[in-house]
Amino acid sequence: MTRTTHDDLDRLYSLLARLAETPGQGQPLSDLPARTSLPERGVYFFREPGEHRAANRAVLRVVRVGTHAVSSGSKATLRDRLKTHLGTRTGGGNHRGSIFRRHVGAALLTRDGIPLATWGVGSSAPPAVRTSESARAGEAACEKRVSEHIGAMSVLWVHVPDESGPDSARAFIERNAIALLSNQLAPIDSASESWLGRFSPRYEIRDSALWNLKHVGEMYDPLFLDKFESYVMRMCD
Repeated sequence: MTRTTHDDLDRLYSLLARLAETPGQGQPLSDLPARTSLPERGVYFFREPGEHRAANRAVLRVVRVGTHAVSSGSKATLRDRLKTHLGTRTGGGNHRGSIFRRHVGAALLTRDGIPLATWGVGSSAPPAVRTSESARAGEAACEKRVSEHIGAMSVLWVHVPDESGPDSARAFIERNAIALLSNQLAPIDSASESWLGRFSPRYEIRDSALWNLKHVGEMYDPLFLDKFESYVMRMCD
């Protein structure tokens, strides 16, 4: 029997459902830092409230896939990456250290018609922010809203204890999971009409129904599902 993209997508979600059965998985991100033990290395999958699979409204769809330490020699951990996405305990955050936060903030500002020219400018706060109390206040307010939005998303992760590098198993799983979910910018599971990402300035996010830019227009290698399944089964055994 010929395998289809629908079949591969269903397989991905069935493996994610297995992950959701393991302790600590599937909680809102805001609950994780203090309550959940995380592996040092892995691939994570965010699901957003109100976003469901087209064929099964009982299943939340994945809205972002990510990993960490894909540069050779990087020491970043899964916990580091998730904490950066979430922000601080007081509701603050640094969108210049998290592209995920940057995308969510840009969509919030666009949707609500709030001008904030400094958002996303520079790898650190530029002079226009450092010297302007109003700009700092504007960014702080947006960071808080981003933390609330991302913090409400549930997260699943798979432990992939490989070495850092662009050819790592984590990078392979991340890249192909994104490509499968996006289906070359024609996702099988489309976004709801109210999904915040529809207000993103980036067409890649609007058209893929994912908070990702890289790999959304690529073809996926179905062999990644075998590798992904092997790591999922190790966690579920």
